[in-house]
Amino acid sequence: MIENYLKVAWRTLRKHPVYATVNVFGLGIALATCLLIGLYVQDELSYDTFHPQADRVLSVVLENEFSDRPQRIGPAPFATILSTKIPGVEHATFTNPTGAKPVHPVEGRKVTSKEGRVLKADSSFFNVFSGFPVRRADRDDVLDAPGEAVLTASMTEALFGDELPIGRGIQVEGDRYTIVGFTEVPDRSTLQFDLVVSTPDVLNRSGSWGRFVGRTYARMGSAAPTDSVATTLEKAIPEEMGRFVQDVWTIPLSDLYLSDAYEADRFKGEPRYLYLFGTVALLILFIAGFNYANLSIAQADRRTGEVGIRRTMGAQREQLVGQFFGETILVALLAYGLGAVLAATALPAFNALFEKELALAAPRAGGILAGGLVVMLLASGLAGAYPAYILSGFRPARTLRSASQTTVGGGGWLQKGLVVAQFAVSAGLVFGTIVVYQQLEYLQTKDLGFNEERVVTVNLDSLGTDRRRALRERALHHPGVKHATIGSQVPGGIQSSIEQDLTDLSDSVRAQDRKVLIRPVEVDTNYVSTLEMKMIAGKGFAEVSPAQRRNGYLLTETTVETFGWTPETAVGKPFGFSKPGTVLGVVEDFHVESLRTPIAPVVLAASEGYDSPFSSRSVLAARLASDRVEAGLDHLRQVTQEAVAGSSFSYTFLDDRFDQMYRSERRLGRIFVGSAGIAIALACMGLFGLASYAVQRRRQELGIRKALGATGKSILSLLSGEYGLLLGIAFLLGTPLAYWGVRRWLREFAYRTDVGGGAFALTAGLVLLVAGVSISYHALRAVRTDPARVLRSE
Repeated sequence: MIENYLKVAWRTLRKHPVYATVNVFGLGIALATCLLIGLYVQDELSYDTFHPQADRVLSVVLENEFSDRPQRIGPAPFATILSTKIPGVEHATFTNPTGAKPVHPVEGRKVTSKEGRVLKADSSFFNVFSGFPVRRADRDDVLDAPGEAVLTASMTEALFGDELPIGRGIQVEGDRYTIVGFTEVPDRSTLQFDLVVSTPDVLNRSGSWGRFVGRTYARMGSAAPTDSVATTLEKAIPEEMGRFVQDVWTIPLSDLYLSDAYEADRFKGEPRYLYLFGTVALLILFIAGFNYANLSIAQADRRTGEVGIRRTMGAQREQLVGQFFGETILVALLAYGLGAVLAATALPAFNALFEKELALAAPRAGGILAGGLVVMLLASGLAGAYPAYILSGFRPARTLRSASQTTVGGGGWLQKGLVVAQFAVSAGLVFGTIVVYQQLEYLQTKDLGFNEERVVTVNLDSLGTDRRRALRERALHHPGVKHATIGSQVPGGIQSSIEQDLTDLSDSVRAQDRKVLIRPVEVDTNYVSTLEMKMIAGKGFAEVSPAQRRNGYLLTETTVETFGWTPETAVGKPFGFSKPGTVLGVVEDFHVESLRTPIAPVVLAASEGYDSPFSSRSVLAARLASDRVEAGLDHLRQVTQEAVAGSSFSYTFLDDRFDQMYRSERRLGRIFVGSAGIAIALACMGLFGLASYAVQRRRQELGIRKALGATGKSILSLLSGEYGLLLGIAFLLGTPLAYWGVRRWLREFAYRTDVGGGAFALTAGLVLLVAGVSISYHALRAVRTDPARVLRSE
C-alpha cells in the first residue's frame, strides 16, 4: 500500500514540475540552513564539556565600580582561601594568562623563536582542569616548583620537531623553564594556551590583595554545596578593597562560555547570537513550509476532479489522506537529500564565515542530521495536512460538479496570510541587513581623531630612554619611513588606567567628590605628529624645552571636560600622575578603542628623560611612505631586531587593528545578506508558483477580458495589484519589528548611524522589485496569450 502511494505521488510530482521544484528546492535550502545553524549551536553549547564534571569546576567572578561587566581577574589570596577555609573544595588553582610571547628552545633544534600563549599556573592546575591530559611526565605532580613547563603537542613539534624534549629547557622573555610534560587543548575550551609554566609569583598564593593579576578556579566535591564559596570569599576581602570588589560570585565551568563573565570576541560565546541565528533558521524553515502549504492549497483546485473520481470509485477518506501524505513524505525525503548535499557543499564557506571547524561526518553531528529528518517530515506533514484533510472530505457529487472549492477570487484568506507572513519575514531580514551595513560604513568612515593609514606598529620589550631614542632615529634613516615614534601604547591598545581624584582640580567638581579612571600614555616628541593628531590649545612636546617637557602633560578634550575645565583654561594648570607638573596643551579627542565604547579620558606624558612608570613595554609606530611600504617594513625589521636581540618582528598596521575590531559586524552583515537572500528567494519561489496557478485558474476570465478590449497594461495591473497589496501589508508588519531589533543592536555602540527613511525606502524597493520579477513572467504570458485559443479550448 505504501509503495503504491509513493508511486502515485512520484507520478503526480512529475506531472506538475513547478510545484515539485519549488517545494523540493525550497524545503531543501531551508533544511541546509537549519543543519548548518544546528551544528553551530551544538558547537557553542559544547564548550568545556570535555572536562569531567565540568559543572563542579567553579570560576570566581568579581564586580567593581570601574567596570560595567563582571571580571574574572582577581587577587591571588582567593586561591588560598578556597583551599584552606572551604571544606567542599577538592582543589583550587590560580592562573595568570600573560598573552603571546616569543619562546626559544635553549638547546636542540635551531629555531629562532615561536610565538606562544603563555599561562602561569600552580601545581593544582591539572587537578582542577582534569580534561587536559598530562602525558610523558616523569612524575605525577607537575608545576609544583618554579621553572617548570608543560607544552602542548603542537608547540612541542614547532620547537623540537619529532624529538622528545622532557628535561630540555626553553626561554620566555629571559626566564628559563624545564619541560616536564605535554598536554592537549581542545578547540572548545575557554582556556587556551600553548604552554603552562610555574613561577614564584603564582606559586605564592599569599600575594597582595591589591594586585589583580589572575583568575581563580576551584573543583568542588561531588556532594559539596557551591553557594558557600562566594559568601566565604566575600567575607575575606579586606574592607579597604570594597570599592574594587563590590560583589563576588561563581560560575560553573560548563556555563562560563556563554556567560557575561567570558571575554567573548563579540561573536563566539554570545548567547544572543545563538537565539538570533536559531530564529533566522526557523523563519527560513517557516517560509519554505508556507510555500508548501500555499502551493498545496493552490494545487487543490486542480485535484478536486481527481478526488471526486476516486471517491466515486470507492476510495475511503483514509486512503485519500494516505495518498496525499505519501506525496508529503516523498517531497520531504527528496528535500532532505538535497538539503544534506547543499549543507555539505556550503560547509567550508560556513566554517570560514563563523570561524569554526564543523563537520557533518563528526559523531556528534548524527543527532543534528536525525533531527533534521524529523523536522523535515513534521514541517512538510503540517504544511500538507490542510489540503489532505480538506480535499479528502469533499463529497463526490460536489467535486465533480464544481471546478473549485478551495480558493475564491484568486486565493483564500489562508493563502494570502501565508504570502504576507513570508514577505514580512523577508522584509525584516532585508531591513536588518541594510542597517547593519549602514553601521559598518559609519564605523569605517568615522574620523578617529588621528590618521591610521599606513601606520605600522611593532611591540617592543622594555627599553631604556637612550635605546628608545636610538631605535627611533635609526628607523627614520630610510626613505620608506616618513615618521616614527615610540610610546608605551598606541590607539587601539591603550588599556591601562589610573584612578584620578577630581576633588582638588576645580570648584565645579569638588562638590561631586568623584573619581575617574584616566588612561596614561608615555610618548616621545614625535607621537602627536606621527599619528597626525590635532592640537587645539597650548603647545606639543616638540615645541617646548626639555625642562618643560619633563614636567608637562598633554590632555585630550574629554579629559579636560572631565576635570571641569575648557581647553583654553586648562593650559598652565597644575597636574600630575607620578610627579607634579603642568598642562602644556590640549589634543583633540581620539578613539583608543572601538566605537562601541565612549571616548575615554587620556593623558599623554613625556617619556624622554625617565623610564616609564606605567608600562614595562613600548610600541614603535612608524608612518610609511605610500610608494615604499615593503622597503619600509624591511628596514624596520632590521633595526628592531638589532635593537632587541632575539626578538621576532611581528607588526600590525593601525588601520587593520581598528578594522579587526569590527570583524564580528562584517561577519554579521554577511550572515544577514545570506539569510535575507535565502528568505526572499524562497518567498519569491513560492510567489512564482502561486502566480502560475493563479494565471492558469483565471485563464478563461483573462481571455474574455482581452476579447472585450482590455489592454495588456490593465491585465498586468489586475494580476499584480492583489500581490502588491499583500506585499505592502507584509512591509508594514515586518519592518517595525526589524526596526525594534536593530535599534537594540545599535545600543551596543556609543557611536552609531541614524536609521532614517532611506533604509525603509530601500527595503520596500528591493522587496517590490524581486517580487515583481517573480510574478511578471506569468503576468506577461497572460497578457500575450491569444484569447481565441483560450476560449476555443473552453
